[in-house]
Amino acid sequence: MVRVSPRLLHIRTSFEKAIETKLEFIASLSSLKKTAGGRILAVAKPQQEILGEMAFIALFTAWEQFLEDSFIWLVVEAPLSLFRNRHKVLVTDRNTANDLICGSRKYVEWANPEIVREKAKIFFKNGEPYESILSSIANDLLRMRIIRNRCVHYSQHAMKQYDNMLLKIYGARKRISPGGLLTGVPPRGLSTASNAITYATVFELYGDILMTACAKIIPVRNR
Repeated sequence: MVRVSPRLLHIRTSFEKAIETKLEFIASLSSLKKTAGGRILAVAKPQQEILGEMAFIALFTAWEQFLEDSFIWLVVEAPLSLFRNRHKVLVTDRNTANDLICGSRKYVEWANPEIVREKAKIFFKNGEPYESILSSIANDLLRMRIIRNRCVHYSQHAMKQYDNMLLKIYGARKRISPGGLLTGVPPRGLSTASNAITYATVFELYGDILMTACAKIIPVRNR
């Protein structure tokens, strides 16, 4: 059985744990309690939505970190036998790999799947193991990015992108907060995943999409 390096295995398992922790938190929102005036009350829906937004920001940040860490260490130390596609650039240390990946920019916008795919084609034959999976979930990643941006920005641009996304999904203007969308049942047309509407929440759907992507980028467990 092909074995991945301990470092790559750690990158994968750390991201999986991050997803699982946040999914458990989202599943617990409806049962959360608070103390008010000496009474124990359920956390109100608007507050649950805010917590959902905060959890999603953390989830998407973990995804960006996973992409950066996995990309750099695959460039540096992935065994050549691990993937059918081989490195196009051989580097022996993390700092050099990071400098080459960033190029003339100070950082890579890992939240943008198109940029990641372009970088992957430079460093790996056929852009694998990133090209296939990121292209297959490109629309989902784009919508996750729009939702994340709306959670953290109140700019006209972020709000317009989010409102336009809702219009495409629902076919009409709809007022729903990012947290309301994330903690609600996935609407038809949200995702290209054929089983999207079987998930309890949009957050759960997106968590599963990212978990699957992670497993395909680093496909082998060291067991």
